[in-house]
Amino acid sequence: MLHSETYKFQYTRQQGRQRTYDVVLNIVQRDSGVFAYESWVHFAHEFKGNGLVFPLNAKTATDAAAEARGRIEDEIEHLAGVAE
Repeated sequence: MLHSETYKFQYTRQQGRQRTYDVVLNIVQRDSGVFAYESWVHFAHEFKGNGLVFPLNAKTATDAAAEARGRIEDEIEHLAGVAE
């Protein structure tokens, strides 16, 4: 059985237009124990992308949430899979 957690937060880019993006992050632990995530990034209620999605290295749910958040923040910062 899959277990998922959903997080919502905002992230402001430090370069470019320095917009504040709304992020929804869904983290799931698969039956194998591997954590994965999916994200949805919006600005002014307009969808801007999902970022790049890869399995996480984390072994706990808390670490998975921190790793996924760090990844999507970096992807927003560098516009990897996210439109400005």
